[in-house]
Amino acid sequence: MKKITVLGAGLVGKAIAVDLSSSYEVTAVDQNANALGKLARYPRIRKKIADLRGEGVIRRIVADSDLVIGAVPGFMGYFSVGEVIKAGKNMVDISFFSEDPFDLDTLAKNNGVCIVTDCGIAPGMGNIILGYHNEKMKVERFRCLIGGLPMEREWPWEYRAVFSPVDVIEEYIRPARYI
Repeated sequence: MKKITVLGAGLVGKAIAVDLSSSYEVTAVDQNANALGKLARYPRIRKKIADLRGEGVIRRIVADSDLVIGAVPGFMGYFSVGEVIKAGKNMVDISFFSEDPFDLDTLAKNNGVCIVTDCGIAPGMGNIILGYHNEKMKVERFRCLIGGLPMEREWPWEYRAVFSPVDVIEEYIRPARYI
């Protein structure tokens, strides 16, 4: 069975680990024991407490993984992607970091790995799915509904923070990049 390591067990990392655990051997890694504790009812998911910010820590953790999923906060994203590349592992990353991921292109090529960055829900996976279908057929209309809109809204915000609040703020204050 393929082994997948999910770096980060917050709300989104947890959901990824749970979804993948039905078909793969999954290890969820986080420095927060409470976050990992929320995975307790999923015995198939291995839980590992680790501070991922140390040099070489991620490389050791993912050494036997077939694929790595990055779900750490944005400020840790670039570093974690670099460490996964150095470990020689393929990765899908949702961390949405501010650094230019193409600065890691040569390192990834030299290590023979594929890294898919900015692959969150939206922007991210929704854009990839739309692009795929747009190549296969004529897409006349596309509507993507995402975010933290709860079933029962509560004043004053009517919003549920399902994404890292630090990263949501970053999206609005960071200079935009586009191609």
